[in-house]
Parts: sequence; C-alpha cells; structure tokens
Amino acid sequence: MAETCYSKGRKIVLLSEQKRDGTWICRFTIPGMWDAGLRGPRDATMDAYATEWEAKTAAFETAKRRLDEPHEVKSANSPGRTP
Repeated sequence: MAETCYSKGRKIVLLSEQKRDGTWICRFTIPGMWDAGLRGPRDATMDAYATEWEAKTAAFETAKRRLDEPHEVKSANSPGRTP
C-alpha cells in the first residue's frame, strides 16, 4: 500500500510490502528527483523489519537524507534523460 509523506516541502511516496516470512520492507520514491543510479522505487535498507511501521520509518528517514544530498532534478521529458 502506498502512503504519501512530506519533508522540506517535497513529496515522498512510501511503498510497503510484507514478505512471505512475515517481515516488512519499504521502498520510497521522491517525484521529480532523478539521478543515474535511481531508476525506480528504492529500498530504505536491505534489512527486513518486524513491523510495517519500522520499515516505513526507515524508508522515510533514508528519503529525508536523500533530500539533503546534492542531486539533479529533471523533468520526465528533459533532454539527456534515459528511460
């Protein structure tokens, strides 16, 4: 299930998923943020969490750190963007 959060005025979409063993992972996307290494949703960490809340919290914290890093913002149709 997707959940929308905000940090520093930027939208962060969290995508949580329960694995077969009952643990949780959570990926995130930040609409409008793009770099060569990020082609889609990204795991907060490689760890699985006991609860959905823990997984979402870890993903949100990682997304907030990404917002603090230097990054390139391009629109979907800007020149130089590869699919």
